[in-house]
Amino acid sequence: MLSNISYTSLEGVFLLVLMIFFGKAFRENWKMKNTVVYNSWLFKSWVFGLLSSISFFIIVLVPMKN
Repeated sequence: MLSNISYTSLEGVFLLVLMIFFGKAFRENWKMKNTVVYNSWLFKSWVFGLLSSISFFIIVLVPMKN
């Protein structure tokens, strides 16, 4: 079922840019945790962290087309 899933090099670059963007957003949000409302930074950290890690695992575990 999942054996025919792959991505092209352009999609790989897009995933890499997403991973970098959301990773940086996660780090910046984590640094600002003392200056904003508790639930706000926590929720944003989870969202940015999950999106960054999902794109990382897609890059690592899904084969790329030639």
